[in-house]
Amino acid sequence: SIQSYYRVSPHLKRCHTPFNQKIEAVTCEIVHPIVPCQRPHPSQQADNFSSMILVGLRNPLTAFSATQQSKAETYHGQQGQVEKEKWIEFRDDFVGSTNDSHMMKEWKNFIMEWRDMKPYTVDAYMPWEYWIDETQGPALVENLSLVLKNEGFPVLYDDEDMECLWHKHIYEPTIAGENKYFEEGWYVPEYTLNQLEMIAGELEKFATEIKEKMRKEDG
Repeated sequence: SIQSYYRVSPHLKRCHTPFNQKIEAVTCEIVHPIVPCQRPHPSQQADNFSSMILVGLRNPLTAFSATQQSKAETYHGQQGQVEKEKWIEFRDDFVGSTNDSHMMKEWKNFIMEWRDMKPYTVDAYMPWEYWIDETQGPALVENLSLVLKNEGFPVLYDDEDMECLWHKHIYEPTIAGENKYFEEGWYVPEYTLNQLEMIAGELEKFATEIKEKMRKEDG
């Protein structure tokens, strides 16, 4: 099962259970350093977890608004979509339109911290957009199953069943949720032209930085 590192339940604290509990966490979800975990740092807890990690990715254009929506629901009891005026205020304050964008720094730091954190190794990057893509979605599920198999977890579906599994448990619920938002009149969070140009420029620069880093690592 998927568990959250932040659960405070004594039976699932930090994704671990007492030996007499018949609960096992297959994956442990954590969003450090967006929500910092310093006492102890994840690298100091390596003995409690596998060295393999899965890193979720998402396009900044949807990730930023999803972050605001999630925080509003979790901490402020938000019902329905965040008001458009509040989105614009959040967008302009934290995304901004300069190269010193708080949200872009946070987005890049999340990827780089986990990429470089020892003794962990990134076994797979999992782009959010792939989950509902009819080509990439089944391939992503198949890749995830392979990673879990290599870690010793039983996978109950054969390879030929992966597309059916993806369609029933990922694609259909996601599309149903999006249709529900459409019916309820949810707006599409938008950005100014300056912000779009800034984000595009930062992504291009980040890609160049990654390529240069990989070149140095390969010698």
